[in-house]
Amino acid sequence: MNKNVVISNLLGTCIALTCFNGETTELKRVYGKISARYGDWNKGFVNVDRGEVWSIVGDFGAEFDRGEFASFYESNVLNHAVEGRNHVTQFLGHYRPIEGSDYTVMTKLYMSMENKFGDELNMMYGVGYLGLKEKSWFIKPYIAIHNLSSDYNSKKYGQASGFNGYVLGWVAAYNFELFKEKFAISDWNEIEFDRNDAYAQQQGGKTGLNGAVTLTWKFIPRWTASVSYRYFDNKLGWDRYGDRINYIVGYEF
Repeated sequence: MNKNVVISNLLGTCIALTCFNGETTELKRVYGKISARYGDWNKGFVNVDRGEVWSIVGDFGAEFDRGEFASFYESNVLNHAVEGRNHVTQFLGHYRPIEGSDYTVMTKLYMSMENKFGDELNMMYGVGYLGLKEKSWFIKPYIAIHNLSSDYNSKKYGQASGFNGYVLGWVAAYNFELFKEKFAISDWNEIEFDRNDAYAQQQGGKTGLNGAVTLTWKFIPRWTASVSYRYFDNKLGWDRYGDRINYIVGYEF
Protein backbone atom coordinates (compact mmCIF):
# COMPACT_ATOMS: atom_id res chain seq x y z
CA MET A 1 0.00 0.00 0.00
CA ASN A 2 1.26 3.48 -0.87
CA LYS A 3 2.49 5.09 2.37
CA ASN A 4 1.72 8.58 1.03
CA VAL A 5 -1.94 7.58 0.67
CA VAL A 6 -2.03 6.33 4.25
CA ILE A 7 -0.35 9.46 5.60
CA SER A 8 -2.59 11.83 3.62
CA ASN A 9 -5.72 10.13 4.86
CA LEU A 10 -4.56 10.08 8.45
CA LEU A 11 -3.88 13.81 8.12
CA GLY A 12 -7.37 14.20 6.70
CA THR A 13 -8.72 12.50 9.80
CA CYS A 14 -6.81 14.91 12.02
CA ILE A 15 -8.26 17.85 10.08
CA ALA A 16 -11.72 16.38 10.50
CA LEU A 17 -11.16 16.09 14.23
CA THR A 18 -10.38 19.79 14.44
CA CYS A 19 -13.95 20.43 13.26
CA PHE A 20 -15.09 19.10 16.64
CA ASN A 21 -12.76 21.42 18.51
CA GLY A 22 -14.14 24.84 17.68
CA GLU A 23 -14.88 27.46 20.32
CA THR A 24 -18.63 26.80 20.18
CA THR A 25 -18.29 23.02 20.42
CA GLU A 26 -19.36 21.41 23.69
CA LEU A 27 -17.85 18.10 24.72
CA LYS A 28 -20.59 15.85 26.10
CA ARG A 29 -18.97 12.47 26.64
CA VAL A 30 -15.68 10.64 26.25
CA TYR A 31 -15.42 6.88 26.47
CA GLY A 32 -12.90 4.10 26.03
CA LYS A 33 -12.57 0.36 26.40
CA ILE A 34 -9.85 -2.29 26.37
CA SER A 35 -10.92 -5.82 25.44
CA ALA A 36 -9.50 -9.29 25.09
CA ARG A 37 -11.23 -11.38 22.42
CA TYR A 38 -11.26 -15.00 21.36
CA GLY A 39 -12.79 -16.08 18.07
CA ASP A 40 -13.00 -19.25 16.03
CA TRP A 41 -13.47 -19.13 12.26
CA ASN A 42 -14.50 -22.79 12.33
CA LYS A 43 -17.47 -22.29 14.65
CA GLY A 44 -20.66 -20.79 13.32
CA PHE A 45 -23.06 -21.71 10.56
CA VAL A 46 -20.16 -21.79 8.09
CA ASN A 47 -16.71 -23.32 8.58
CA VAL A 48 -14.34 -20.73 7.12
CA ASP A 49 -11.40 -22.97 8.08
CA ARG A 50 -9.05 -20.27 9.37
CA GLY A 51 -8.64 -21.50 12.93
CA GLU A 52 -8.61 -19.61 16.22
CA VAL A 53 -8.05 -15.88 16.65
CA TRP A 54 -6.86 -14.23 19.87
CA SER A 55 -7.06 -10.43 19.82
CA ILE A 56 -6.51 -7.28 21.86
CA VAL A 57 -8.86 -4.40 20.99
CA GLY A 58 -8.79 -0.77 22.09
CA ASP A 59 -11.85 1.48 21.55
CA PHE A 60 -12.02 5.25 21.99
CA GLY A 61 -14.68 7.82 21.13
CA ALA A 62 -16.33 11.10 22.04
CA GLU A 63 -19.61 12.94 21.57
CA PHE A 64 -19.99 16.69 20.99
CA ASP A 65 -22.95 18.94 20.41
CA ARG A 66 -21.89 19.26 16.75
CA GLY A 67 -20.96 15.63 16.16
CA GLU A 68 -19.17 12.53 17.37
CA PHE A 69 -16.50 10.02 16.48
CA ALA A 70 -15.66 6.43 17.34
CA SER A 71 -12.40 4.60 16.69
CA PHE A 72 -10.68 1.33 17.45
CA TYR A 73 -7.42 -0.52 16.99
CA GLU A 74 -7.11 -4.29 17.12
CA SER A 75 -4.18 -6.66 16.92
CA ASN A 76 -5.30 -10.10 15.77
CA VAL A 77 -4.03 -13.67 15.81
CA LEU A 78 -1.90 -13.17 18.91
CA ASN A 79 -1.65 -16.96 19.12
CA HIS A 80 0.48 -16.86 15.95
CA ALA A 81 4.06 -15.72 15.47
CA VAL A 82 4.51 -11.98 14.88
CA GLU A 83 4.79 -12.42 11.11
CA GLY A 84 1.41 -14.21 11.08
CA ARG A 85 -0.57 -11.45 12.80
CA ASN A 86 -2.72 -8.76 11.25
CA HIS A 87 -3.89 -5.36 12.47
CA VAL A 88 -7.04 -3.32 11.92
CA THR A 89 -7.79 0.31 12.76
CA GLN A 90 -10.89 2.43 12.13
CA PHE A 91 -12.19 5.97 12.53
CA LEU A 92 -15.89 6.84 12.02
CA GLY A 93 -16.92 10.48 12.43
CA HIS A 94 -20.12 12.51 12.07
CA TYR A 95 -20.23 16.32 11.95
CA ARG A 96 -23.35 18.51 11.96
CA PRO A 97 -22.66 21.34 9.46
CA ILE A 98 -25.94 23.00 10.51
CA GLU A 99 -26.19 23.56 14.24
CA GLY A 100 -29.19 21.77 15.72
CA SER A 101 -29.68 19.50 12.71
CA ASP A 102 -29.34 15.71 12.97
CA TYR A 103 -28.12 15.38 9.38
CA THR A 104 -24.37 14.98 9.23
CA VAL A 105 -21.35 14.92 7.01
CA MET A 106 -19.62 11.61 7.78
CA THR A 107 -16.30 9.99 7.04
CA LYS A 108 -14.94 6.57 7.76
CA LEU A 109 -11.39 5.29 7.43
CA TYR A 110 -10.90 1.55 7.83
CA MET A 111 -7.44 0.05 7.38
CA SER A 112 -6.44 -3.61 7.58
CA MET A 113 -2.78 -4.54 7.40
CA GLU A 114 -0.74 -7.71 6.97
CA ASN A 115 -3.66 -9.82 5.78
CA LYS A 116 -3.13 -12.93 3.70
CA PHE A 117 -5.66 -11.57 1.19
CA GLY A 118 -3.88 -8.20 0.96
CA ASP A 119 -3.62 -4.87 2.76
CA GLU A 120 -6.27 -2.23 2.15
CA LEU A 121 -7.37 1.22 3.25
CA ASN A 122 -11.08 1.96 2.83
CA MET A 123 -12.04 5.64 2.65
CA MET A 124 -15.73 6.55 2.82
CA TYR A 125 -17.24 10.02 2.55
CA GLY A 126 -20.96 10.68 2.72
CA VAL A 127 -23.96 11.77 4.76
CA GLY A 128 -25.45 10.37 7.95
CA TYR A 129 -28.26 10.90 10.43
CA LEU A 130 -28.10 11.02 14.24
CA GLY A 131 -31.75 11.68 15.06
CA LEU A 132 -32.97 8.09 15.46
CA LYS A 133 -32.54 7.64 19.20
CA GLU A 134 -34.25 7.37 22.55
CA LYS A 135 -32.89 6.86 26.05
CA SER A 136 -32.41 3.10 25.62
CA TRP A 137 -31.61 2.78 21.89
CA PHE A 138 -30.17 4.41 18.80
CA ILE A 139 -29.69 3.76 15.07
CA LYS A 140 -27.10 5.82 13.19
CA PRO A 141 -27.34 5.22 9.41
CA TYR A 142 -25.09 6.59 6.68
CA ILE A 143 -24.49 6.30 2.94
CA ALA A 144 -21.12 7.05 1.42
CA ILE A 145 -18.86 7.01 -1.61
CA HIS A 146 -16.21 4.31 -1.25
CA ASN A 147 -12.60 4.87 -2.29
CA LEU A 148 -10.00 2.16 -1.87
CA SER A 149 -6.23 1.89 -1.60
CA SER A 150 -5.23 -1.75 -2.03
CA ASP A 151 -2.15 -3.74 -2.97
CA TYR A 152 -4.28 -6.21 -4.97
CA ASN A 153 -3.53 -6.27 -8.69
CA SER A 154 -5.80 -8.24 -11.01
CA LYS A 155 -4.23 -9.71 -14.15
CA LYS A 156 -7.49 -8.99 -15.97
CA TYR A 157 -8.63 -5.66 -14.48
CA GLY A 158 -5.48 -4.10 -13.03
CA GLN A 159 -5.22 -2.33 -9.67
CA ALA A 160 -8.12 -2.54 -7.22
CA SER A 161 -7.28 0.93 -5.87
CA GLY A 162 -9.52 3.87 -6.72
CA PHE A 163 -13.27 4.41 -6.81
CA ASN A 164 -14.96 1.32 -5.35
CA GLY A 165 -18.68 2.05 -5.47
CA TYR A 166 -20.84 2.94 -2.50
CA VAL A 167 -21.53 1.86 1.07
CA LEU A 168 -24.80 1.79 3.03
CA GLY A 169 -24.18 1.27 6.73
CA TRP A 170 -25.38 1.79 10.26
CA VAL A 171 -24.46 1.40 13.91
CA ALA A 172 -27.27 0.48 16.33
CA ALA A 173 -27.72 -0.52 19.97
CA TYR A 174 -30.47 -1.34 22.45
CA ASN A 175 -29.89 -1.26 26.23
CA PHE A 176 -32.14 -3.20 28.60
CA GLU A 177 -32.33 -4.84 32.03
CA LEU A 178 -33.12 -8.48 32.74
CA PHE A 179 -33.19 -10.01 36.24
CA LYS A 180 -31.78 -6.70 37.49
CA GLU A 181 -28.71 -7.10 35.28
CA LYS A 182 -27.69 -4.66 32.53
CA PHE A 183 -27.48 -5.90 28.95
CA ALA A 184 -27.07 -4.42 25.49
CA ILE A 185 -27.62 -5.72 21.97
CA SER A 186 -25.64 -3.89 19.30
CA ASP A 187 -25.15 -4.22 15.57
CA TRP A 188 -22.88 -2.67 13.00
CA ASN A 189 -23.52 -3.40 9.36
CA GLU A 190 -22.22 -2.32 5.97
CA ILE A 191 -23.37 -3.22 2.46
CA GLU A 192 -20.85 -2.47 -0.28
CA PHE A 193 -22.27 -2.23 -3.80
CA ASP A 194 -21.11 -1.40 -7.31
CA ARG A 195 -17.51 -2.35 -6.48
CA ASN A 196 -14.83 -1.92 -9.13
CA ASP A 197 -14.05 -5.01 -11.21
CA ALA A 198 -10.67 -5.80 -9.65
CA TYR A 199 -11.93 -5.67 -6.06
CA ALA A 200 -15.06 -7.63 -7.02
CA GLN A 201 -12.80 -10.32 -8.47
CA GLN A 202 -10.70 -10.46 -5.29
CA GLN A 203 -13.66 -10.56 -2.89
CA GLY A 204 -16.04 -12.69 -4.96
CA GLY A 205 -18.71 -10.26 -6.12
CA LYS A 206 -19.81 -6.71 -6.96
CA THR A 207 -21.76 -6.55 -3.68
CA GLY A 208 -20.49 -7.39 -0.20
CA LEU A 209 -21.80 -7.60 3.35
CA ASN A 210 -19.86 -7.00 6.55
CA GLY A 211 -21.03 -6.70 10.17
CA ALA A 212 -21.58 -8.15 13.62
CA VAL A 213 -24.37 -8.60 16.18
CA THR A 214 -23.22 -8.53 19.81
CA LEU A 215 -24.90 -9.32 23.13
CA THR A 216 -23.13 -7.65 26.06
CA TRP A 217 -23.60 -8.25 29.79
CA LYS A 218 -22.36 -5.48 32.11
CA PHE A 219 -21.77 -7.84 35.00
CA ILE A 220 -19.56 -5.60 37.19
CA PRO A 221 -19.17 -1.81 37.05
CA ARG A 222 -16.77 -1.10 34.16
CA TRP A 223 -16.49 -4.79 33.21
CA THR A 224 -18.36 -6.41 30.31
CA ALA A 225 -18.69 -9.90 28.86
CA SER A 226 -19.92 -10.30 25.27
CA VAL A 227 -20.76 -12.87 22.65
CA SER A 228 -20.58 -11.59 19.08
CA TYR A 229 -21.77 -13.14 15.84
CA ARG A 230 -19.48 -11.85 13.06
CA TYR A 231 -20.95 -12.19 9.57
CA PHE A 232 -19.74 -11.35 6.08
CA ASP A 233 -20.45 -12.14 2.44
CA ASN A 234 -17.96 -11.59 -0.38
CA LYS A 235 -15.66 -9.89 2.12
CA LEU A 236 -12.47 -10.56 4.09
CA GLY A 237 -11.08 -12.55 1.18
CA TRP A 238 -14.02 -15.01 1.32
CA ASP A 239 -16.11 -15.36 -1.83
CA ARG A 240 -19.41 -16.36 -0.22
CA TYR A 241 -21.22 -16.10 3.11
CA GLY A 242 -19.06 -16.70 6.18
CA ASP A 243 -19.25 -16.14 9.91
CA ARG A 244 -17.36 -16.39 13.19
CA ILE A 245 -18.26 -16.48 16.89
CA ASN A 246 -16.31 -14.11 19.19
CA TYR A 247 -16.14 -14.14 23.00
CA ILE A 248 -15.04 -10.87 24.56
CA VAL A 249 -14.16 -9.54 28.02
CA GLY A 250 -13.72 -5.77 28.27
CA TYR A 251 -12.88 -3.01 30.76
CA GLU A 252 -14.51 0.40 30.28
CA PHE A 253 -12.87 3.67 31.32
